[in-house]
Amino acid sequence: MKILITGENDRLSLQDGIIKALSEGKEYTIDISRVEQAVIITTDQGPFYDDMALALRADDGNAVFILSSHHDYETFLFDSLGKALEIDYNAIIAASSCTENKIFVIYNRD
Repeated sequence: MKILITGENDRLSLQDGIIKALSEGKEYTIDISRVEQAVIITTDQGPFYDDMALALRADDGNAVFILSSHHDYETFLFDSLGKALEIDYNAIIAASSCTENKIFVIYNRD
């Protein structure tokens, strides 16, 4: 299932090891230990367009997507996910300045 965090009322948070995604009035939960991969997807718009997306893929087939323009993006990425998983900050920096359509892997569960 694809869970899209796009609307103003949609939320994405992490509490006590549980990712909580509120999308279109429905709440979904994913245990952080089930996350297999986290990536940042960029476009050719450039770094000043808030055109990136964070995608999380769980081992049960669920995926969560949030655009960088969403109000929960930075808080979730840096304050929540970055404290729960060992993410690659160098890949995040490279994605932030990218002007191409690319995928940057910031976490892979070994």
